[in-house]
Amino acid sequence: MRISITGKICFILLIIFSSVLISTTLYQAYRERQLVLQIGIEHVSSLLQSYKNGLDFIARNHHHPDQLAIYQQTIQKQENVQRAKWIQAEKNELFTTVNASNFPSDQLEKQALQGRTIQQTLTKNGKTTVVAIQPYYRPDSQDIDAKPVAAIRLEYALDKQLDLVEQHILISAIMLSVIFSAILLMTLALIRKQIVLPLQQLRQAIDDVADFNDLSTRLPVAHNDEIDQLNDSFNQLMERLATNPGNHRLAETGYSPPGNLPPSS
Repeated sequence: MRISITGKICFILLIIFSSVLISTTLYQAYRERQLVLQIGIEHVSSLLQSYKNGLDFIARNHHHPDQLAIYQQTIQKQENVQRAKWIQAEKNELFTTVNASNFPSDQLEKQALQGRTIQQTLTKNGKTTVVAIQPYYRPDSQDIDAKPVAAIRLEYALDKQLDLVEQHILISAIMLSVIFSAILLMTLALIRKQIVLPLQQLRQAIDDVADFNDLSTRLPVAHNDEIDQLNDSFNQLMERLATNPGNHRLAETGYSPPGNLPPSS
């Protein structure tokens, strides 16, 4: 199967573009995802600090224990907050009476009650969530070795932000595809005009000389590029053949004059 020059160039450009588009898209997706995660983590840290400040205010002013539940509902109504939990040790009744819903439900919450701050990004069933658990100390405690009396947990969803990232990446990929398609069409048109058509003209001229013995065929020489140099060489050949018809006939018959015979041994 014969493939034209234009087809070969088009194939090469498609490979180059596909590689550039895929690598650019993957890099952009990675960078934007990392940016969303970073912003989400910073927002969670800010919410945790706000959560802690509110609890300190409730504890210092000896508000009604139900105020904790009201405050948790306020935190949970924040955009993208999936869950706000108060984790309390069994022997501690800060703010409210201990019940099963306040007990630590996993190992991470137990570690937070030991004084460890935990922050994780979890992806499950296509959903990405930032989980942050922070130990909570009595606001009036001055002991640097004091143990946390509770812990606070926040779960923050990043699905909306990541969906926006995917939309931005899709729009960028479409725009790059449109731009490349326009550049590819202009490039192919230029290649056809500057290379393919002149080569076709040269081929047709050679066919005319071979088929019809037409030595009057001349090709245009407008510039000084490689195609025009080839046309000029063809024109010079036609000039020599036209001004020396004897050489032309000898070339056709394959006869060499005696003066051109190689010396005998």
